[in-house]
Amino acid sequence: MEENSLEVTKYIQIARKNFEEGNIYQANEIYRKLINQKIYTYELLISYGIFNKEINNLKIAKNIFILSIKKYPSKINSYILLAEILRKENKFNDALRTLNAAKKIEKLNSDIDYNLSITYKTIKLFKEAILSIDSAIKEKPENQIYKILKADILIDCFQDEKAKEILLDLKVEKDSFFYFQREILISKILINQKKFKLAEETLLELRKLFSKQKILYLNLSDLYFKNKELKKGIAILKEGIKNFPKFIPLRFNLAIMYRNLGLIELSIKTHIEILLDDQFNSNSFYELSTMYDFSSHNELLETLLNIEIEKLPSKQKIYFGYSKANIYHQNKEYKKSAYFLKIANEEKLKIQPSDIKRKLNTGEYYRNLKIDENLNINRITDSYRYLFIVGMPRCGSTLLESILSLNPEVKDLGEVSFLEESLQKTNDLLKVKNIYSEKVKLINSEKKIFTDKNLFNFLYCPVIFNLFPNARIIHCTRNPLDNILSIYRTNFLNQSFSSSLKDITDLYLYQMKLMHEYKNKFNSMIYSYEHDKVAKNPEENIKYLINWLDWEWSENYLSPQKSKRSVFTASSAQVRKKINSHSSGYWKNYEDLLKPISELFPKYN
Repeated sequence: MEENSLEVTKYIQIARKNFEEGNIYQANEIYRKLINQKIYTYELLISYGIFNKEINNLKIAKNIFILSIKKYPSKINSYILLAEILRKENKFNDALRTLNAAKKIEKLNSDIDYNLSITYKTIKLFKEAILSIDSAIKEKPENQIYKILKADILIDCFQDEKAKEILLDLKVEKDSFFYFQREILISKILINQKKFKLAEETLLELRKLFSKQKILYLNLSDLYFKNKELKKGIAILKEGIKNFPKFIPLRFNLAIMYRNLGLIELSIKTHIEILLDDQFNSNSFYELSTMYDFSSHNELLETLLNIEIEKLPSKQKIYFGYSKANIYHQNKEYKKSAYFLKIANEEKLKIQPSDIKRKLNTGEYYRNLKIDENLNINRITDSYRYLFIVGMPRCGSTLLESILSLNPEVKDLGEVSFLEESLQKTNDLLKVKNIYSEKVKLINSEKKIFTDKNLFNFLYCPVIFNLFPNARIIHCTRNPLDNILSIYRTNFLNQSFSSSLKDITDLYLYQMKLMHEYKNKFNSMIYSYEHDKVAKNPEENIKYLINWLDWEWSENYLSPQKSKRSVFTASSAQVRKKINSHSSGYWKNYEDLLKPISELFPKYN
């Protein structure tokens, strides 16, 4: 090969053609020979870096882009491509530093602003994301992609109407990819508004035009998951997997739906198949570790236990940390389990700091809220009865909801945020009640009793008391040390306080104090449900609960594991088992880990 740019360009074109035709090995050989001869033209470095990025050789791609920046520091594309890889590795601060370094070279560059906006959006810095995308749009107002991203950010900020206005203003051809992206976001808005039928119609209409877009099947499955139509979700995923058999996100969603539907063996089988194709899939390892001991798959177990997680990207470190902790817990190696729990939770806090202050502030706001004394007189009694299950996560509430759902008149709403969303929309409490009721009707207008298992509704007890005369609040509690440990051992995605033992403990104590006050204030409206007592003596304690609800007794209430309902919580596997007290007192295996907080609960030591 002649070492001149024209010759290099010719070979790069040959490599690209091989890649386009699926000849990855041949393409790589051409690139490798050029690189081994240290022919570092900018075109070669960018082309070889993109090639490795496309085939998921991110480590090589990353090194190539770093080399390109060193050799050609004024060329902006290397910075942008490097930032994309850093985002994939969850190294968001490094991605921001890289993009800001590029911005110093070219202050007015819409592609840099666009990528800054994507990065800010990913880490939920929405104000910064909007500023960056507005800057990109100002530089290139005709760019549709920029406007689509802005709409997506606005949707994340719950500004659906503003987002919809931008989307409907776009001039796009019906068979274009811009049209596809626009309709995907419109369906997202409809899902946020709980207009599931319209969202489904939008996505199914898209499928007629874009049946080869795998993201479409993923979005449909997400829609069915949110609307709790798991059988529909499974059907659409199977269709998608038939078209895209190697696309792991579809297979992963299928495994999750199997689990939530109670098809545990099928879920395990699907996750194992994923790992046979992708042996370092941290998501499937984590899911399996919560419901399987790997007894028939020693090679996968060895892979998991031999992974050195310290040098992994943040997300993988978190998931593999929890996975190892779960396996060591199953094997009764509790010190090792505690070691990996600390690694996983400390890493989570780096990415997402604890949200405990927001929860405490919300609780105090509604505790001190002056509610119109005449509200009780003026409120209209509706025909619905709501059962609000409140407490801390992992307190036994999923079992409780399964027991209650055995009443044929009951519809379990699960962990919906209806009350919080209604309170955010208006300060008029009577309107809040109507908004909440409408949200419930969209789920089911036939049933008369609904269980709302958003546990943090304990923050809103005064509102519940004043707005819902037919409502009852069931406060679910458990041995505090078992409860705190169980929260710390669970990889909660939307409860960032759960990664700090101190914050879990502070919130536990706060909700107990708050509920004690509300029980004195609202008296017969609140029932104290003690999970440990139910686990030890199910019949006696479940009868107390059913009697308090003024329901007719049935032996069915003693067999919640037979319920066919879908379960969408971290307890979706455990709830399929008979009522038992196996986990009571488990905290004692983690005494060293819990030492800083155990003295706060002398009754349980």
